[in-house]
Amino acid sequence: MNPVLSADIFCKVIDNFGDAGVCWRLARALARSGLAVRLWIDNLQTLQRLRPSVEPSQAVQTLDGFMVVRWDEVAVDAYQPADLVIEAFACRITDSMLDALADVVPRPAWINLEYLSAESWVKSNHALPSPHPRLPLTQYFYFPGFEQGTGGLIREEGLRDARASFDSRVQSDFLASLGITRNDSTEGVLLVSLFCYASAPIEALLRAMQTGPRVHCLVPEGVASIAMARALGAPARRGASMTRGRLTLTIIPFLEPDDYDRLLWSCDLNFVRGEDSFVRAHWAERPFIWQLYPQQASAHQPKLSAFMDIFLEGLDDNSMRCIRSFSAWWNADSPAADAPDWSVLCESLSRWQAHTRQWARKVATAGELSQSIVEFAMKIR
Repeated sequence: MNPVLSADIFCKVIDNFGDAGVCWRLARALARSGLAVRLWIDNLQTLQRLRPSVEPSQAVQTLDGFMVVRWDEVAVDAYQPADLVIEAFACRITDSMLDALADVVPRPAWINLEYLSAESWVKSNHALPSPHPRLPLTQYFYFPGFEQGTGGLIREEGLRDARASFDSRVQSDFLASLGITRNDSTEGVLLVSLFCYASAPIEALLRAMQTGPRVHCLVPEGVASIAMARALGAPARRGASMTRGRLTLTIIPFLEPDDYDRLLWSCDLNFVRGEDSFVRAHWAERPFIWQLYPQQASAHQPKLSAFMDIFLEGLDDNSMRCIRSFSAWWNADSPAADAPDWSVLCESLSRWQAHTRQWARKVATAGELSQSIVEFAMKIR
């Protein structure tokens, strides 16, 4: 068993912010555990949206305790592998980099970090080896997950304490920094965050929110802005706020990751998407509706069903049916013109809240992803 003192994470940004967000969080978690970390990423502009201090013109820079390397042809010429090499989400390093891995003794632990899924086959495929056909190297498939027998989810040390210290006064100050006032006049108004893909049935959701309980919906700037503007009949610019019936909607800034966590902690219901914000919704311990990244031939639908099956277990039947129905509509390839009953969904929030808190504690027992990766890497080196 050889120690793991350094790590390389390779990230190709396919679409949106999830790839960059997950890899940034993993790099930060590994760096905080004491490893020397390099995040190799091919699209610094996307990372800059998450972390504005990133300078896309710089080939190498330091960020949040680790090194960020612009992954291009120049950067791979003199590659010196780390003890742990992670190819995130099926991206591939070059043949010359693989040759460098094969030349190192002891050889690096080489991991393919897979996408998150609750499907039953994940546990049976977790940590399986894949020998290289040409070189004396073996790559291992590594799956994050919700259950023991997977790699778990990224969860920073101290995160739960930070959330616990986010009391009503701190929350009010945070919301005020976004231009949102919470006082006696907003008592009983549901605070909802909406982070979704443009393919979501946004117009129907906002129509539904205009009836039933009073809702204040917060939407990050730039998120499905065209669909949002069409639904509201007004530009969806930062700071814009408008009221339609029982709904007040405010466009807030696109938040950095730690502030996005605080937004999730502040809201009564969170609409999240992809992988990164989905995982953060777990640790917020608030009710959430998940939109999966739409895939061809409806490949995302079995993933949604598999998650609903394990997440809803133990919840009362009425709430279970309501959440499953609403989630299916939100993720449908051709969603119905009208949303399932919004008021019924809102009525389940208190039971849903308690269930989500218990669910988060259960998921935490599966382990923490960055720690489990390091422990696994030490076993296979």
